[in-house]
Amino acid sequence: MFVRTRIRKLKHGSSSYAYLVDNDWNTVKKKHEQRIIACLGPTDRLPHDGTIEKIIVALDNFARKQGFSSLSGGTVIAEVIEGRNMTACYDWGIINLTRQILRNLSLDKIIQGSHAKAKRKKISWDKYLAAVTAILARRFYPRSDASERSTHAWYRDSVYLPDKIALTDEDFYRSLDILLDGKDEIEREYYEKNLNLFNGKLDLVLFDTTSIYYWGDRGAGEEDDLLQYGFSKDGKGNLKQVIIGVLMTTEGIPIAHEVFKGNNPDVFSFRQIISVIKQKYNVGKIILIADRGMVCEDNLVHLEQSNLSYIVGIKMRQLPQTLKKKLLLPLDEEYARHETDYMDKIADNLFVSEFPVSRLSDKEIQELFIDKIKRGKTAIFDEDAILESVKKRRFFICLNPFVREKNRKDRNYFTRIIERKISHTPIKDWIIKNGYRKYLKFEKSLTPTLDYERLRAEEIYDGKWIIMTNEQKISSFMAGAYYKTLQNIERGFRDLKSLITVQPIFHWKERRIRAHIFTCFLSLILKWYICRIINQYSREEGRRFIDNMIDLKAIDADKELSVYVRTDIDKETQMNMKKLKMKIPGKVIYSPLTQPVPITHKGGRLRKNQPLLPGVSFEV
Repeated sequence: MFVRTRIRKLKHGSSSYAYLVDNDWNTVKKKHEQRIIACLGPTDRLPHDGTIEKIIVALDNFARKQGFSSLSGGTVIAEVIEGRNMTACYDWGIINLTRQILRNLSLDKIIQGSHAKAKRKKISWDKYLAAVTAILARRFYPRSDASERSTHAWYRDSVYLPDKIALTDEDFYRSLDILLDGKDEIEREYYEKNLNLFNGKLDLVLFDTTSIYYWGDRGAGEEDDLLQYGFSKDGKGNLKQVIIGVLMTTEGIPIAHEVFKGNNPDVFSFRQIISVIKQKYNVGKIILIADRGMVCEDNLVHLEQSNLSYIVGIKMRQLPQTLKKKLLLPLDEEYARHETDYMDKIADNLFVSEFPVSRLSDKEIQELFIDKIKRGKTAIFDEDAILESVKKRRFFICLNPFVREKNRKDRNYFTRIIERKISHTPIKDWIIKNGYRKYLKFEKSLTPTLDYERLRAEEIYDGKWIIMTNEQKISSFMAGAYYKTLQNIERGFRDLKSLITVQPIFHWKERRIRAHIFTCFLSLILKWYICRIINQYSREEGRRFIDNMIDLKAIDADKELSVYVRTDIDKETQMNMKKLKMKIPGKVIYSPLTQPVPITHKGGRLRKNQPLLPGVSFEV
């Protein structure tokens, strides 16, 4: 394409006109043909006040923003990269996404503050932020080698950034140390700077734990080591592990996390997290929600003495027999047939009835609670104060009639299976494979018989679960709804282990293990924020967007000219980028040819053979 002049004959003479012309090859006639695109007007009437230059720059900027081929310096980028073999491809989208979300949550400034307060400053601020950003971006790749050494190799060889800072392995390890030093401060400031995400208050907190297994022999045997053998929630009991406790809001917003020894029971982790909440966060009234594994009388007393409210699940089979009868056994046959008529209907699949502890006599409270607390040797023990707090406890019996019907059908099927096994399976199999043993009775001849009485006793648990709270103003509907939100934290743990690479752990020093888990927790925050902003009702769209950003690449189109172009971005991804305040880049993401040329012409008649724009020549 070029500009040409042509003499046009007029009534009163002739005049020179300028035309924008394209030169195309006609495959039929096998010759070049010129096609006029636009007439620019008489050459003697063209503006000489800089208008043409402004039009060129404006069109150039418009082309870049729309993702078209860019024109600057008289060169069309599409012509530069056309026909070239573009083999060098770099990760570009996910690193830019990580940068933007850190800015949205003010985490870049918070992390910068932690660097300023760190005692071990062996790395500059620019390198520190670049290393932390690369580590967090790498966590988004599922099933990837997320060690710091591998992350450094990925950052060095596979990431494109126009302003990329050169880093070493040591920079990544030192960044981990500095980051861990500011862990508590970072989590607290993240909460305070994003109160709008928490609806301005923190009144409901979920807590749960999960185990992360560890390959290797380091840290085995010593009591003070973080890595210990314990109950594995991943079914890896033969491996050492650490316990991660995570605090979330009822909407699934990650707040904080703590790392415990691998042999730490959940009940001890629960006690420690209570003190963390009181020390780290300036909160008034708070209700802590936890699952059944966190509950013991010692923890409940500690919560009550700390003036904290709670909603916790109860292990029904471990209830004292007297209390179990009052909570679960029907009053009579009529009640058993129409049990839902005596309960509050929350939904078709949820009925709730309340049983306050105050209905029990003082003697029953003493036997069921106070004596048990005494045996537990609670550190803070004031019998009168504890008696008053115990009386404020409320039990909620929850029933799902659909689950109850399923449990009954499963038990009938289960009964037929056992009866068949009794008649066909040798006795020794009942001793070795004793999954059914609790439902069997063995006579003197070691002949197994089915314990029908015990099977019938299981009916009281069908479709039911029990939750307990010391909060007086909460309704049965809200208690059941709040406890149901524990599924959010379970979903968070699944994301921690699947969408975010938390294991395997490649460190054996305790500090580095804690730092590795902290970076995974920060990535969980970024991932949650992305999903919430894109669609707060479903996480699938956010997860799909993260995958698309991982697939967004930068391609080295020409090494001699240093031209980098991006892969295509679909409309849905562009809309989601706007929601996250990300700037949608042009097709050419970097080239010296795309830099705007400053306009220096101030008007007046052009000199002979002077180009309209420096570096731009037109064929006339």
